[in-house]
Amino acid sequence: MMALRTARTIAAAGMLAMLAGCASHAYQPQYLNGNVTLKEALSLPAATTLVRVRLLDDNSQADAPARLLAEQTLEKPKGFPLAFSLCYDKHAIQAGGSYSLQAQVYVDGELRLQNSSRVNAFSGQPTQLQVELIK
Repeated sequence: MMALRTARTIAAAGMLAMLAGCASHAYQPQYLNGNVTLKEALSLPAATTLVRVRLLDDNSQADAPARLLAEQTLEKPKGFPLAFSLCYDKHAIQAGGSYSLQAQVYVDGELRLQNSSRVNAFSGQPTQLQVELIK
């Protein structure tokens, strides 16, 4: 009986220590704002258009895909430039890390536009990031 109480006490103490460690890394929301622009003026049917903007962690291994840190889906955009605001965890960003933005436009579920060049998400922290899309 005494051994059971001791084991429970040790287990409870371990759980508390683990929870205390997690508390120091509590989720801290940060926002990355910008605009999605089009290289060429295009007419897109707003009713069936969807724009997806993603913040990616490019620090993964060469043969692994980039890790998704934040995503925003904008449905039925009225026009471009189109403002976005990505909410991510501040603790997910490491100093000296490599992070990029990806934007894609889908019409009727089919990919129509995307950025062709890498957009560095945190270079110099501009007030408004621009992600330019091409066909």
